Amino acid sequence: MTTTKYNYLFGLIAFVVMIVVNFALWRLFFAPSNGVFKLFTPMYGLSLAAFYFYTVILVADIFGWKNETRNIVKGIAPLITSIVVFYVIYYVFFWNILGQFGITYFSPQAQIATGGTGLEIWNARENSSLAILFVATALIWVSMIWNTGFGNAPWDGMKQTVVGFSKFFATAFIGIIFYAIFFHPNITALFQPKQVFAGVLPWWDGIAMTASSFYHLGWMFAGLFILMFLNDCMDGFPFNLFRSDEKSGSWIGAIVALVIAVGGGFIFMYITEAIMSYYWYEPFTGGNYTDDPRFRHVHTAEIAAFFMLALMIVKVFFNNVFQPANKWLAAIVRLIVVSGAGMLIYYFYYSETLGPKFVDRVPGIGNIDDTSLCWTLMSMTMILVYDKFFNAFPIRK
Repeated sequence: MTTTKYNYLFGLIAFVVMIVVNFALWRLFFAPSNGVFKLFTPMYGLSLAAFYFYTVILVADIFGWKNETRNIVKGIAPLITSIVVFYVIYYVFFWNILGQFGITYFSPQAQIATGGTGLEIWNARENSSLAILFVATALIWVSMIWNTGFGNAPWDGMKQTVVGFSKFFATAFIGIIFYAIFFHPNITALFQPKQVFAGVLPWWDGIAMTASSFYHLGWMFAGLFILMFLNDCMDGFPFNLFRSDEKSGSWIGAIVALVIAVGGGFIFMYITEAIMSYYWYEPFTGGNYTDDPRFRHVHTAEIAAFFMLALMIVKVFFNNVFQPANKWLAAIVRLIVVSGAGMLIYYFYYSETLGPKFVDRVPGIGNIDDTSLCWTLMSMTMILVYDKFFNAFPIRK
């Protein structure tokens, strides 16, 4: 159990401030109707939120640049670094290097230059944004499994810069392989005609009843929630059983983390989609809105993300609420609290009054073009920045 002392009053105040800042940032950057920049199109905004979330993980958890002091000024440098790295990777690397000289679909401008069917700026940017979203998902997924299972292994004891670059290249290499298998076929199938020599036809079509990689988005996000719960609400159990210290890991721990992320993710998706089928009946190929299998899969990711956001709120602002000596009792209580908070966030977003008013979304449910993942990932990133770069000041004593 953590021995860090918390000021719960400051935690509540910080949480309220986070809500106000969240509302302001959403209206500034993403709100599709009443916003300033209106980046929620939706895939462009979603890819921006997802990739910046990965960038914060890269700076804080891969390169280990965290602020663990009460000096909030020390958080400015890693914050600025994360923004610069995000901009360079997203716009310089994807749009103007890889997209222009390697893989066309990563750059809207490169797609338009081909003169292909339907490739005007909006569609082209949505295509490239979807691809970048999937790359970010693969990188986040692999990075969290690596940090959970391996920690800093096998580079324990080396300089942090060596550890950081080594972990980055290792996770990026594996992440690109996962991207190529689970996501790349979806992107190559978007174009007319399908780019069958650049990527195989989506091999999961018969299983998922859709060619969309939202199927993989569903079980991957679900698996990430389970990993986060075990790490943050169960003090790293069972992965700590395979660690020699806090930062060291092992192959066994990595394999356990991978199995839990995959197996737990599919179990979570099966349960949530069974509940959806109970309320909305069975999905079918060609169905619209809630009948669309593609929506069921992305909705699983949305639900998992709501739970992830709830978990981060409970952990960062309220110190996991309950600190008993028995870790199993703590896990049960925290699971109830996190699940309840996650469902409250769900009902807030999808309510017919609060959601449209505060998040500027279209009323109703089942529209693929109105995914909650953008707002949820933006909210999670805010908390991650507050936690990693500013040490949740002034909550922690």
